[in-house]
Amino acid sequence: MQSVKGAQSISRTFQVLRAIASGLGGGVTLAYVTQRTGLTKPTVHRLLQALVAEGVVEKTASEGYFLGPECYGLGVIANQRYGLSRIASGSVARIAAECGDSAFFSIRSEWHTLCLIREDGDYPIKTHVLQPGTRLPLGVGGAGIAMLAALDDDEIERCLAANADECAKHFPYDLKADKWKHIAECRMLGYGINRGSVVADSWGLGAVIRDTDGGVIGALTIAAIGSRLKPERQEVLGPQLVREAAALERKIHEAQRMRY
Repeated sequence: MQSVKGAQSISRTFQVLRAIASGLGGGVTLAYVTQRTGLTKPTVHRLLQALVAEGVVEKTASEGYFLGPECYGLGVIANQRYGLSRIASGSVARIAAECGDSAFFSIRSEWHTLCLIREDGDYPIKTHVLQPGTRLPLGVGGAGIAMLAALDDDEIERCLAANADECAKHFPYDLKADKWKHIAECRMLGYGINRGSVVADSWGLGAVIRDTDGGVIGALTIAAIGSRLKPERQEVLGPQLVREAAALERKIHEAQRMRY
C-alpha cells in the first residue's frame, strides 16, 4: 500500500512532541529528544525549530524545550469535544470525599499515563507524588498498573520495551518481573495495587476505564500513605473504586454515542 505523502514527517513530529511531554513537565534537551525518538540530531533540531516557530514548542535559554502555548490551546479546544475532565470530575470528587484520601483521573497517552484531575479528601496526611500534568510510564503507579493490565500481552511487551530505558533511569526498583506480577494481581482482583513504586510509602489503587470498543481510556485511582492502604482497607476501597470506574465508563460511553 502506498504511504501517504508527508506521513513520515508527521509521525516524526509527534515522536518529538511525545518526547518533550515525557519530561514530566520539565524542560528537555536536544540530546534527550534525540535519544527518546531514535531520530538523528539534525532531524530533531529541524523539527524543533519548526515547532518553536509555530508556538507548539517553547524553548528557554536555561531549561530547554517545553510544550508551548499552541499545544495548550489545542488541548482546550479538544476538551470541548471530548470533555473527559468535565465528565470525570464528579466521580473523582465523590471518591475523595468518601475515602478521605486523594483521588485522581488519568488518561492513557500512548505508552504513558497522564493525570488530569486530583481531588484531596479530608485526611490531613497526603501523598503529593501525582499532580495534574504528571506523566508516568504505563505500569508505574495505580493508574499505570490498571491500564497496562487491560492491554493484551503482546501490547504489554511492546509497552515494556518502549519504556525500558525510562523505567530503568527513574524507577529502578520497579522491575519488569514485578510488573507481570502486578498485572496478574490486577486481572484477578479487578484493580491494580501500587505499593510505593513511584515514591516509598506512597501507595495507590487503580481501576481501568475503557471506551466503547474496549480500548483503554484511562483510570480512576486513590493514593495515600502506606499505613492508609493496608490489605484490609484495600479490600474495601478496591471494589468501590471498580464500581465508580464502571459508572464513569457508562457516562463516557453515553457521551461518545451522543457525539456520533
